[in-house]
Amino acid sequence: MNLDQVLHTAPDTPRAFQSAGQRSAELYADILAVAPIGDGRVDIEAVQCRPSILRRTAALLAEVLPHGTDRLVCATPQGIATTTALALHTGLPFATVTGTGDDARLTGEAHAGEHTVVVVPLTATAQDAAPPVHAALQAGMRVSSVLSVLDLGDGSVVDTLRERYGVRFHALFPATPSPAPPRSATDTKEEDPR
Repeated sequence: MNLDQVLHTAPDTPRAFQSAGQRSAELYADILAVAPIGDGRVDIEAVQCRPSILRRTAALLAEVLPHGTDRLVCATPQGIATTTALALHTGLPFATVTGTGDDARLTGEAHAGEHTVVVVPLTATAQDAAPPVHAALQAGMRVSSVLSVLDLGDGSVVDTLRERYGVRFHALFPATPSPAPPRSATDTKEEDPR
């Protein structure tokens, strides 16, 4: 395959030249560069104001989106930008959830029986994902998983969501003390021997 064919068939140019690990490490570094608050916290609003970060985030989230997903669901306002980027990338429609706790209400088009994925840009506890998951389940939707960009929690989100709602949880970047996710040996560039 020549370069023109590779570029024509790749969904985006970076995918033609970088491995998933390289794209992931680069995105994570960019997120930390534009939005550090300190103490391991990240300003998710600053992250969601960058089109290049949203575009790359959507591409990586699309790779882990369960097959057969009919609709995305997110909480407003914090999930709108990331979910819109993912919807544009995949062509999937989405609904939003307003309110919290028992007051959480699904707005927009949603149908009972639809296979749904909840998008939560930043999670620290399972409570961050609970309102949209609960509202989607109350509407009769089948929630298969919760996708997050950053999981800043202690790892309990996975177990809590599985136990409470029966849904899987996947974060692009789980809580980690390292400045960047680990890279595989195949992601390193060869050194010029000169």
